Amino acid sequence: MTNWDDYRYFLAVAEEGSVSAAARRLETTQPTVGRRIAELEKRLNAKLFQRSHHGYHLTELGELVRDRVKVINGESQWIEHKVSYIDKSPIGRVVLSTTEDIGYFWLSNLLGNFHAEHPEIDLDLIIGYHAVDIINGEADIALRVGDPRSQDLVGRCLGQVRFGLYASPEYLARNPEPTCVEDLAQHNIIESVRQMNNFPQTAWLRENSDGARVSFTCDNIMVELSAVEAGLGIVALPVYMISNTANVQQILKEDFDLALDLWLLTHRDLIKIPRIRAVIDFLTEHVHDRLIPERR
Repeated sequence: MTNWDDYRYFLAVAEEGSVSAAARRLETTQPTVGRRIAELEKRLNAKLFQRSHHGYHLTELGELVRDRVKVINGESQWIEHKVSYIDKSPIGRVVLSTTEDIGYFWLSNLLGNFHAEHPEIDLDLIIGYHAVDIINGEADIALRVGDPRSQDLVGRCLGQVRFGLYASPEYLARNPEPTCVEDLAQHNIIESVRQMNNFPQTAWLRENSDGARVSFTCDNIMVELSAVEAGLGIVALPVYMISNTANVQQILKEDFDLALDLWLLTHRDLIKIPRIRAVIDFLTEHVHDRLIPERR
């Protein structure tokens, strides 16, 4: 079996010209260097040096081996340097999972600043409502609303996302604005389905609007925003989605006051990797700033 360390001894003797000088360079003993050279020649079944009273001189074959070993040694040093650099520097690809609304309303506005601060980190954004499997490597980081439900993940709660009930002025012009939860039974409801079916805001609206007409069903929160703006009915949405639109208004503020934790999560084995740490620190600072206006 090849012991690449033997080639380090070989290169030292080839460059220093003697076993004694190579031993000093390698901080070892002359017998050790001599033994490693002899073992290498035996394994290769080749004579690499001519021995004399004046030192060790490379044979023609030894010169060929030296040239290749120098190349390999240089590549080995490059690999060690590069790995050390990557391990200690925020560089490389980071896969971040979040929902479409957070991606659109928050992250899209932050990507320019992040790239300016960390130009050597490549972000790969996975958009969806399903919980990606961080433990098995589907993503490095997740930004999720609600209970993280995993003891194998580590992270922090960035704050709370508030939700409200909304309808368009056009809809409320055609239908009397509800003044209590019981009035919802007389209204049109935009209902979340499929992967959004068990969301807390979906469950609350379903439970408190028994008898209402479901005028529109959807499994995409961005489409739900468009639907409520178009006057199709009442829907529950995060407050931050509404802050920049005048096409809807909040109703039943005192009756519907839902707030869910926003979690930034990763695997415990990834938390100290510089590029992962850089993304987490950036999101912690900037997303937290955007959550402050949502608090009461």
